[in-house]
Amino acid sequence: MELEEAKRAVLDASKKLVDSSLVARTWGNISCRVGSSHFLITPSGREYERLDEGQLVLVSLEDLSYEGEIKPSSEKGIHGAVYRLREDVHSVIHTHQEMASLASQLGEVLAVPPAFQHILGERILTAPYALPGTKRLKAQVSKVLATEPKSSLLMAHHGALCFAADMEETYRAAAALEAVCTEHVHSRAPRLGDLAHSGEPVLLARRNERGDIECSDDAPLYIKELACALLAGKRGYSHVLSLSSPKITASMENVQTLSAYLDDFAQIAGANVPVMEGGRAPSAYLSATKGRDALLIRGFGALCMGTTQSDAKAVATLLEKNAKAALLALDAPQVRPLPLLDSHLMRFVYTHKYSKLAEADPPSTPSPPGQGVTESPRHGEEV
Repeated sequence: MELEEAKRAVLDASKKLVDSSLVARTWGNISCRVGSSHFLITPSGREYERLDEGQLVLVSLEDLSYEGEIKPSSEKGIHGAVYRLREDVHSVIHTHQEMASLASQLGEVLAVPPAFQHILGERILTAPYALPGTKRLKAQVSKVLATEPKSSLLMAHHGALCFAADMEETYRAAAALEAVCTEHVHSRAPRLGDLAHSGEPVLLARRNERGDIECSDDAPLYIKELACALLAGKRGYSHVLSLSSPKITASMENVQTLSAYLDDFAQIAGANVPVMEGGRAPSAYLSATKGRDALLIRGFGALCMGTTQSDAKAVATLLEKNAKAALLALDAPQVRPLPLLDSHLMRFVYTHKYSKLAEADPPSTPSPPGQGVTESPRHGEEV
């Protein structure tokens, strides 16, 4: 593929993936082969809705080198491995799509129903867990690629990798994979399908342009006091969202602390999130938010904090996905949380590196308290 054609293909795919909800924020990455020696890939930590040609990065297949100040995705090594091992592949998409992420924890070979075999082949394999962006993960993926999967594979606790001769076919593989994983996960954990659909996170409190704290009236008094205390603290929060979800409620019934099962949750929400009893004074909750951007409260739901409204919404999105992973673990004992040390490491790297990339983006306009969150997210990528 020529460079200009690759640019159009990557930008078109990024918008299509966001519209289809297969990609949220910048979680994941997209690339196209360019000639015989390079590939073009999305940058690290940039919002897909605002992506332009000048932000895409041309990477050498030989040594993964690149020119310019914009950094390519941290998973460029995985993309390079696909192109080196599969000469028939000309586009690659890595996503954190929900059901594929959940299915990746099972460590099972997924049988593909006949209706999807022309896209995915007869089975889906999972690369064993490794920290994202590392040589070990690249090696684990390369081993699975050596078995010559048709168009996709899973990465444990991490997400999906899809690849094909062109971008349209790669997108179809990602969509088909999500359908197959949905059926497989629901067959292993029927309670996930039985629980009602989730509600949208709601803006509970915010710091306005004057620096004053505004709070919605639609919350218990102790929750409003807690939200104001969080914004009045020194942690830099400007928005607090509330989320009431049957899946989050169900997960709280079984644990005292919600551990990280998925690496994006560890990075953006925290290595784990404690479950607190409701009705206490704010001081009883504040210490529990140290190193975390979420709090679970029995009888109420979740509080999700962020420096922008969209950052807080991202925490809510990942909190619910991780809650589903915890429920899957109840029915599939092989599903285990991430190693705690790894979770803390990913959180540290994210907060000290990737989240800083958002500083170049202008802040989004906040919504009035009490309204649902509709704005698009700004930043965040796996380490």
